[in-house]
Amino acid sequence: MEQVTIARLKAMLVENCMVKLAPETILEDTPLFGPDSLGLDSLDALQMVIAVEREYKVVIGDPASAKDALQSLGVLKDYLERKIVARGDARVHESKLDS
Repeated sequence: MEQVTIARLKAMLVENCMVKLAPETILEDTPLFGPDSLGLDSLDALQMVIAVEREYKVVIGDPASAKDALQSLGVLKDYLERKIVARGDARVHESKLDS
């Protein structure tokens, strides 16, 4: 399974969004949007979705899924891990059908 880490997600956030914070100051449960958040906007959300899709090959295909996944870095990590596990399960199932 591909390793999803908070450290990597923090780095991706700083690299791809207009975040003016050092990665080590961003907490796992800090909201990315809304009150008391990092203050990301819709362009940042799009940038983060593209970066996540490129890095982890997980498609976040619709705005509702993006809103659910991008609540915080901890939520995003859990979302990605579930999707990667599900993808792995599908590949195992497909290979069994091919046998």
